[in-house]
Amino acid sequence: MNLGRIFRTVRHLSASQVANRPVCRGKFVAMELWPGSARAHFSRRGEAIGPLDFTGGDLAKAVGHVVQLQQAVHGRFLDGIAAGRFTLLNREIDFGNLDAVDWRRELGERNNRLWRMNLSYMGYLVAFAEREGAAAVPVVRALLASMTAQNPWSSEGVFRDVWHPYSVSHRVINLIACLTVWARDEVVVESSAWAEIEAEIRLSAAFVLGNLERDLQYNHLFKNLVCLAMVAAAQAGRHDFAAWVLREVAGSIAQQFLDDGGHAERAPMYHLLSVIDLRILRDSAVLAPASAAAVAKATAAAEEVVATVTHPDGDVALFNDSWLGEAPPAISLIGETVQPRPQAFLRLERPEIGYARLAQGGDCVVLDFGACGPDANPGHAHADFLSLELSIDGVRTIVDPGVSTYSEGEARDVSRSAASHNGPCLIGAEPIEFWSSFRVGRRGYAYPLRLGAAGGEAIAGRHDGYGGLGVTVARAVRLIPGRGLLVADLWRGPQRLAEESRFLIAAQWRPTGPGRFERADAAGARLSVVALRGRMLGMEATTHCLRFGEPLPATRIGFAPQVDGDVRLAATWFGSGADAAPEAEGAALAGALKAAITEVGR
Repeated sequence: MNLGRIFRTVRHLSASQVANRPVCRGKFVAMELWPGSARAHFSRRGEAIGPLDFTGGDLAKAVGHVVQLQQAVHGRFLDGIAAGRFTLLNREIDFGNLDAVDWRRELGERNNRLWRMNLSYMGYLVAFAEREGAAAVPVVRALLASMTAQNPWSSEGVFRDVWHPYSVSHRVINLIACLTVWARDEVVVESSAWAEIEAEIRLSAAFVLGNLERDLQYNHLFKNLVCLAMVAAAQAGRHDFAAWVLREVAGSIAQQFLDDGGHAERAPMYHLLSVIDLRILRDSAVLAPASAAAVAKATAAAEEVVATVTHPDGDVALFNDSWLGEAPPAISLIGETVQPRPQAFLRLERPEIGYARLAQGGDCVVLDFGACGPDANPGHAHADFLSLELSIDGVRTIVDPGVSTYSEGEARDVSRSAASHNGPCLIGAEPIEFWSSFRVGRRGYAYPLRLGAAGGEAIAGRHDGYGGLGVTVARAVRLIPGRGLLVADLWRGPQRLAEESRFLIAAQWRPTGPGRFERADAAGARLSVVALRGRMLGMEATTHCLRFGEPLPATRIGFAPQVDGDVRLAATWFGSGADAAPEAEGAALAGALKAAITEVGR
């Protein structure tokens, strides 16, 4: 046990998180010791909810967002469900039949509960129920019966996956969606089947209300509140379930969302999921006026932020824990507002969340110059300070390493490391102290950097994650539409370790020589990568993940800086046109970056 690391982690927690930790965990222990009494207690509280009605217009509107999400995530993987075959997080497991489904199957991954939790979310049943209608009813019943039989509350660890409050919150939302879809489509459901599913909703809703995640808070507690709002929306003529708890929605929003509408955990994928949750809350029509106003304001602001982190292909950049396929594509949520007009140069900056975007037509760069996440909950952080993603002619070109796993171990550590990302780094040092799967001890911070008139339309940032070594790092990027991208990197302070700028080039670009690439899907398309300051270190084959756990080939190319007075500078050109590398523009951008960081040091 590393006491120093634990202290560096827990010192950032709020008093509320610390105080609620033993309370929340103590409840799990008590329910394991007295499972019969606990289940009977929550069953009685579930019955007290009163009659439920799944035909209401507000509920149907809220459920529409759930259906959109689950169709996007699971719509391609429905054919095997009735036979016990599930594809979750891009990993297929065939149990053989529904009776053989193993809800807590050990997947051979250290402390990774995510696949098992997704199985227990039952989000796939929403898309399945919509497609199959009455034929889905026996499948839902069989899965609920199997889950209940295999997961008594006396089972050790059951409250860490199948009956974790976050899992249960998802499951309640999805089961409500199933019944609402069947009611909408006038599907004939046997009364006993309907009663079984409704009883599960009642029990689980009462369980969530009694086990709110006040120890973790943030997106977990927010999901608890969304679940409770859905249950309230389903109450026939009352809508008063958990009304006293739902008054906390405004406070949860203030914790979850920044002043510019960005999601506090700074992961674009989770931002999209939070937009869906906000829309569910908004359309549930069960919140008190103050909470409803907070939701409406946050929804509009969060929707506007999406454009800042979206590529021309219509989906988000993959900073921090983000991957494609876990949420509907950004363009399907926000529409054409995420796409710039073909001839318009678009500059978007969100200093609170720490993302900026330069785009014109199919060319786009997104830069990360923000914090790794909220200090009290940075579990989804990567060391991607000053990292960038680039699209050229609508094709992702410089890509994030993505998320290979949530399991504790080397692969998780590597995927979160600075050296794996597209930013300036020190080889052998980390700007963030990662441990376990989601823990963060010491952490640096990144900030926007103003370049002044000399920087033109460039965007820039700096970070202090190497402050313990006395080194400050900065980056400026300038998009020249139709021609390419200029990147200038700077290191200031003692030179104790090797300094390097690294970039991951997607497999759509085949390497044809040092710093030269050819696009695989377009005859004649070329990419040239040129060191304007510093020198190229070489190219190596590696991988990245657009989707969770699915490695794709990529090429990593590295550059070392050159000494320039009291700093070291690297300037790199990613050219997509036939023009020569813009030496003068590169020198100007590097000079503007040096002047800006010198001003900061005064």
